[in-house]
Amino acid sequence: MGHRDAGVTLAVTSLATALAQQYPDAMRKAAAFAVRRLKSLVLDNECPADYVYYTVAAPWLQVKLLRLLQYFPAPESPELRTLLLRILRHIIDVGQDTPRELQQMNAQYSILFEAIGLGIHLDIDQALMHESAALLGRFITSRETNVRYLGLETMAHLAAYIDSLEPLKKFQGVITQALRDRDVSVRRRALDLLYSMCDVDNAKPVVNELLRHMGAADLALREEMALKVAILTEKYATEYAWYIDVMMRLVALAGEHLGDEVWHRIVQVILGNEELQLYACTIALQALRAPVCHESAFKVSSYVLGEFGHLIANAPDSAPIDQLKALQSKMPSVSLPARAVALTTVAKFTNLFPEIKNACLRVLDRHRGALDAELQQRACEYYALATVESDVLLSTVFEEMPPFAERQSALVS
Repeated sequence: MGHRDAGVTLAVTSLATALAQQYPDAMRKAAAFAVRRLKSLVLDNECPADYVYYTVAAPWLQVKLLRLLQYFPAPESPELRTLLLRILRHIIDVGQDTPRELQQMNAQYSILFEAIGLGIHLDIDQALMHESAALLGRFITSRETNVRYLGLETMAHLAAYIDSLEPLKKFQGVITQALRDRDVSVRRRALDLLYSMCDVDNAKPVVNELLRHMGAADLALREEMALKVAILTEKYATEYAWYIDVMMRLVALAGEHLGDEVWHRIVQVILGNEELQLYACTIALQALRAPVCHESAFKVSSYVLGEFGHLIANAPDSAPIDQLKALQSKMPSVSLPARAVALTTVAKFTNLFPEIKNACLRVLDRHRGALDAELQQRACEYYALATVESDVLLSTVFEEMPPFAERQSALVS
């Protein structure tokens, strides 16, 4: 690597990089040679004229040397560590200037992004990280699609290592706008970055923005967006009411992209928090009355009303018969598993609301002849339980479910 011919050094660096991927310990000495060669190129400006590309000294060699160093930990020698920091800081300082020529910009930015990547990998100077964040904030507003993409991707990587997310949060508005970028790869990187830079302080605006964009997002991105919203809400919710609002809205917008564990988790949270149950019933009834109710939202609403519908029975337009009608209005349009959940709710209504027991029995009776074996069996058993003369049996079988044992959500784990 110390050969005076840059072409030889370029070839040797490629070989050293390939070997470092397989044998990092054996190749550790190459790091010192790479740092010294970078010093001659970056700080001393020693480069043959034939390898200067639009005023940039051997950009291909600089990129390869910076990439090679990412296979090794930070140098143990204080002298080498200080020298490497000087090199990285110089590259970042030069990156503050806007290149005039496209070719110069490509060369300079390729070096800059590798230098920032190396700084993130080494994680030895937080001040350098903060400077990098400010510089990347300029790149994500570039007119060049490739520059925006690289800026967002590198910033997402930086978010995992920087000691404070505040330097990144300054650009939250710009990153949010990138969700509407014409290039799908830029939109995907913007989504990754918003997810990476989210914490308890900015979770609400980030989640609300993602929900706002979800309806217009293309199908390829909507699934990933829905999962990220579910995880962020689970991790950073500080108010149960906000959690329920977001999750019910999420299953309504993108329920087909979420597994059963999401609606199971919503039910688990509601059952475990008594102060939330009244509010959850109100939201559940609203969901059933909406023009379109996604199947996951239907399952949650059915379950919640079956357990706690009595809490809103005296509220306007929430009488037991109103709840039953809202449930019945959506039953024909949902799948057989969702209809089975609804039948359980109807059976529970016979215990909760004696005044509508006959109406509930008519619903169960209609399903006793269902072609689906599961529906038929449920309807027959529930009808038999509801018509037995013992009220004690009915109340015992259909008593309120106890709270689930506290456990970590599968979304977070």
